[in-house]
Amino acid sequence: MLFPVVESRGQDVIVLKNGQYAACEIEALTDNIVTFTMHQREGDGDGVIRRTIKTSEIDYVEFDFEPGEEEAFSNRADLNRETVEEWWNHHFAHLHRPRSRTAAWGIALGYALIEEDSELYGSRALQLFDRIAERAWSGIDVAAAKRGRLRAMMATGDLERASSEAKNLATQTEDPELLIEVKYLLAQADFERLKELEEDNPRWYDDDDVRPLRNELYQGVIDQFMWPYLFHAAQEKAASRGLFQAGVVYEFGGDEERSINAYRDLVALYPKSEARSEGELRLQNLTNEESKENKPEPTNP
Repeated sequence: MLFPVVESRGQDVIVLKNGQYAACEIEALTDNIVTFTMHQREGDGDGVIRRTIKTSEIDYVEFDFEPGEEEAFSNRADLNRETVEEWWNHHFAHLHRPRSRTAAWGIALGYALIEEDSELYGSRALQLFDRIAERAWSGIDVAAAKRGRLRAMMATGDLERASSEAKNLATQTEDPELLIEVKYLLAQADFERLKELEEDNPRWYDDDDVRPLRNELYQGVIDQFMWPYLFHAAQEKAASRGLFQAGVVYEFGGDEERSINAYRDLVALYPKSEARSEGELRLQNLTNEESKENKPEPTNP
């Protein structure tokens, strides 16, 4: 046996392709070898056993959390860029290894870079997501990196390429969660295009060439935002987010009645969703304005 009479005080785990495994303390891991230590059991002598084996014999490795890392990992989406980048750098070499959490740190870093609202950081995020998509071991991480890539392109203003890639990705996947995210990104990109079109053509409604394009884009944005609510209503986060965004688009288009209906559905059907509070606030603002408009004029006595 490879690990006959030893146990470890550490929490790293090595699982071999032959089914054997050991808790240990990994000292070094490369694509060729892994070096680790294990402590002998009581009664079998005192001391530390140090071993080196070929990485090709290993099925996967699970690294223990570093001090302070477990809590940080659980809240990685809320950490600042500098903190996330430290953990990404710490795990960077293991991006391609099975069961590595490196990609999760990298994806969190990518979104933190986007939040900096800088073209330079947006370009870094795009490069980071590309690397994760190319090297990550998990299909889930690869899909998340592809979504992040689209968001990074949108953040840097490359809406045309983001829209084109999102459409291609939508035709390549049958994963409903990925498809929902892709359609949401498409809707966001198209909404930006809609706003740009109206800004460039303030009298679009009088332009026979622009009006059909604007109306098609407007309806397409709403259809894409509403898609999760109509076809995957049980996906609370996606459906409520889409309802809220549809309400925003209706507001932008001056259709207050449909906007009010969208916000009302959001508040009634998804009361615990993240989008509810802002949707309720917008609903109150719209209904207050509606009440003022319908209020009869005072008459003089």
